[in-house]
Amino acid sequence: MLTQTTDYALRALIYLAHDADDGYHQTRDLATALNVPHNYLGKILQLLAHAGIVESQRGMNGGFRLCRLPEQVRLYDVFAALDAVPEDPECPLLTGGRQRELCLLHRRFANMTASYVKFLKGMNLQDVLQPDSYPATCPGPEKLPDDTEQYPCTRFASPLRLKVLSAPSQA
Repeated sequence: MLTQTTDYALRALIYLAHDADDGYHQTRDLATALNVPHNYLGKILQLLAHAGIVESQRGMNGGFRLCRLPEQVRLYDVFAALDAVPEDPECPLLTGGRQRELCLLHRRFANMTASYVKFLKGMNLQDVLQPDSYPATCPGPEKLPDDTEQYPCTRFASPLRLKVLSAPSQA
């Protein structure tokens, strides 16, 4: 799941990747173009600068720009810079003491987390760039994916409809 912070960071990075030859972009201009709070975006960009994903320059012609090629910016690195990499959660059914094995629920959470981290490590900024992928102008998909009922984007799909699944039968 994307937090608001990672959403803003990815939008800013996509914007900067599209305008890589334009030099530095001031935070206020980026925030206006992306329709995000400029102070919050400034803090996000500082975290990304500290991680070596963007570079900053002070002064009248200063601002932020990518300091790596888009194919060198893994989504994992962006999430790590923002402390947004998911961690293996505590076992929700832990009743005290140490257990020899993970419970079924915890094992599934651990598998899901591992898959998500693998996805983040395998994707880079270049993978998400498209000619019309300027974040501020994206109107949403023309056709919703078939699985939107299960995984809806809150901007373009109907609210999530939960389905009750029956427990597997005991033989």
